[in-house]
Order: sequence, then C-alpha cells, then structure tokens
Amino acid sequence: MLEDLYKKWSAGIAIETDFMQDYTDLGKFIEKLYDEMKISVDRDIRPYDAYFKIIKLNNFINSIITKRPDIVDSLGHWFQKEKKDMDAIAKKIGALYLDIGISFPGGISVSLTFQPDL
Repeated sequence: MLEDLYKKWSAGIAIETDFMQDYTDLGKFIEKLYDEMKISVDRDIRPYDAYFKIIKLNNFINSIITKRPDIVDSLGHWFQKEKKDMDAIAKKIGALYLDIGISFPGGISVSLTFQPDL
C-alpha cells in the first residue's frame, strides 16, 4: 500500500522490493498527501515551509519514478497543482525564474533563480 511505502520511505527504511507494487492510484495518493500536509502558499507566512513540503513530496515521487518511469502519467493533475503553487512561492520569495519539470531518469526537478545584490 502506498501509505505504508511513504511511512517507510520517510523513516529511511524502505527497501528496493517495497517500490515494486501497484501504483495505479499514485496520483490520487499524492494529491491526498499534498492536502494532508496543508500546503498553503496563500496562508503560509513563511513560503519556504510550503516549498520544503513540496520538495519532500517530489523526493518521494522521484524515489518511485527512478524504478517505475511508467507511472508518470498518473501524476498529471497533481503536477499542475504543484506548478501553480511553486509559481506562487517563487513570486513570494522574489525568485526571478522558476523551472520545474519531469525528466528521465531524474524525476521531478525544481530550480529557482535569484538576482544577487552586488
């Protein structure tokens, strides 16, 4: 079950065979987890909190994608929500540019660009 995998992964005890299960509901599970983490860019005074919660989810997804690239299609709806929230975070923290995408074999990547004060 995906909830068990997430708990094991969060605790650092997931093993290779844990990642070889049915992922047909991965997109729905990630959306549910996203909502449970209460990621709210609008209400969050510290946008970095929302940013790091999203990055944690990306790392979990990436740990699956590297073993099962065939599941990327199940993430489409959630990924659009993440992109929207990351755009809002980038604006709040003053980033000049946000780049977010999914690649193989890497998975989901996020890059923020800032202009340093020189």
